[in-house]
This record gives sequence, structure tokens and C-alpha cells, in this order.
Amino acid sequence: MIRLFVISLALLLSHSLALAETLTLAAGAGYKRPVTEIIKAYESSGGSKIDQIFGNMGQVVMQTKGSGSVAFVVGEQAFLKSSDLSFASYHQLGQGVLVIAYGKKIALKQQDDLLTPQVTKIAVPDEKRAIYGKAAREFLRKTGLMDKLEKKLLVVGTVPQVSAYVIGGEVEAGFINLTDALYVKDRIGGYLVPDKATYSPINIVLGVLKGYEDREDTKKFVDFVKTNPAVKEIIKKSGL
Repeated sequence: MIRLFVISLALLLSHSLALAETLTLAAGAGYKRPVTEIIKAYESSGGSKIDQIFGNMGQVVMQTKGSGSVAFVVGEQAFLKSSDLSFASYHQLGQGVLVIAYGKKIALKQQDDLLTPQVTKIAVPDEKRAIYGKAAREFLRKTGLMDKLEKKLLVVGTVPQVSAYVIGGEVEAGFINLTDALYVKDRIGGYLVPDKATYSPINIVLGVLKGYEDREDTKKFVDFVKTNPAVKEIIKKSGL
């Protein structure tokens, strides 16, 4: 009886600790600002604390697999489905938009202006680690610009790194998402929005990892993201 009581107590404590475990959300670095705002709004409304991890999507997948403690991942749905992570559900946040940001020393009026001598370097996220790197290369191939611009391309890890290079003047232009462009618009010269038909749709979702879907705090956060007006406003102003 004593042994049975000890085992039952241990199981109860283990279950209680699992329930008390802080949820963690991992996301692509290009969505750090809106994700941070959403979590801040959730916690301010009385929701439980949610830890955050950001990086390129390759890093996000590796950290999610390695930690075993990530409950949510924000990213492009097709990419998440192709990863070896196991998701219980996906919840639509919005559609990602590719843009060509340029520095304050030049002014691009159209995409062919990338061919001018004034543009010597164009930063692009790594297509293997960032969905906007893949979208940028699709755009370049579909528009016939790849062969003409390939020598100008500078591959970096993430969308925010591209933005930093444009802001710092290390490159004249770079491919980023509209979300990041809107947040840094006062520090760049501007941006062009390519035709969406030149790259595959970018469906940004909140993915819930299997094993977390039945937790009450998981359900509360998902419901908040799906129904709260503050979230809708954050997503709207983030260009999604």
C-alpha cells in the first residue's frame, strides 16, 4: 500500500509539474515583432506567461526538436508540414508578402532598376532556412532576373539580417517580408512589392505541437489568437 501511495504521489506530482510548465513559442525571426506584440497582449489580458524563441526556420525546427518543450511554432504552413515536426493543428494568421527594400541613397521605381550600376549588392535570405529566400529566388527566376543579378546577390541567414544590411548601407537593396519593411520603413529608403504571381503563396500559421493540444493554457492562447480584436489589429498593421 505504501509503495502504491508513493507511485501515485509521484505520478500526481509529475502531472502537476507538466501542467505548470511554461509554454514556449518558436517563430521565424521575420515575425519577431508581431509575435512579441501578440504574446504581450495575451499576457496583459491575464494569460499565462509564454516564452519565446526566434531564428531562421532551420534553427526553429532544430530547437523545437531538440528541446521537446516547444508548444507552438509560427511559420509558413507548407514548410512546417514538410518538416519532421508533429503538429496537432494549424491556425491561420495571414498571408506573407515579399518586398524589395532599398536604402536611402537610392530610389527604386521598378524591379528592373535592380539591374542599374547603382545597385552593386542585393541581400537575400538563405532559401534553405527562410521562406522569403525561397520566394525571392522564385521571383528572380520567374521574372528572368536571376541570370542578370546572381553575381550581385549576398546570401544571409534571416529577414532581419537583410533589413540590417539595407539599413546599414552594406547593400543597396534586399528581399524581406512586408512585415519587417513596415517596422523599419523610417530607416530605409522604401520598398517595392512584386506581383504575388511571381512566387508561391506564403501562408503564415500558428502550429500547435502534438502533446500540447489538450492543455488548457494551450487552448486559451489559441482562442485568444483566433478571436481577440487586438490580435487582428496587430496582424493587420504587420502587413499580413
